[in-house]
Amino acid sequence: METKKLIEEIKVFEELDDLEKVVISGLLKVKEYKHEDVIYKEGEPGDILNIVVKGKVRIYKMTVEGDQLCLATLKQGEMFGIMSFLDGSKHDATIVADDETHLIILKKSDFDKLLWSQPIIVGKVLRSLAIHLASIVRNMNSQYMDLMHYMFRKSK
Repeated sequence: METKKLIEEIKVFEELDDLEKVVISGLLKVKEYKHEDVIYKEGEPGDILNIVVKGKVRIYKMTVEGDQLCLATLKQGEMFGIMSFLDGSKHDATIVADDETHLIILKKSDFDKLLWSQPIIVGKVLRSLAIHLASIVRNMNSQYMDLMHYMFRKSK
């Protein structure tokens, strides 16, 4: 699977021109997982941006009672590990392959090195990640407000 071809369809790289895509594709790796493989566990160190290019992954969060709660399923073109990639924090969820899954990964260390030689590329990718994160926050805010309204109506 050629990463240069794959990145044409990935939203976070859509602002890059052809030459910039060649540069970034040199940093990307493809990782393959089988059904039910754990990609990483909650609490593990994180420094990789993951993009699903084939298959699906499930995101699990540990409840207070110790159960694994499935929060979401991500499919082709969707990203995860963004927060850990940006700030180097530990993963706050467990990710499991839901199918035969192929990921494109970008290591933070490789991306950080690119900052000094190709700051325009880094800026474009960071802007795309920021827009993506803003969308997630807006969606979560909307869901929170819906839940608050629902709880308020139920309490009457």
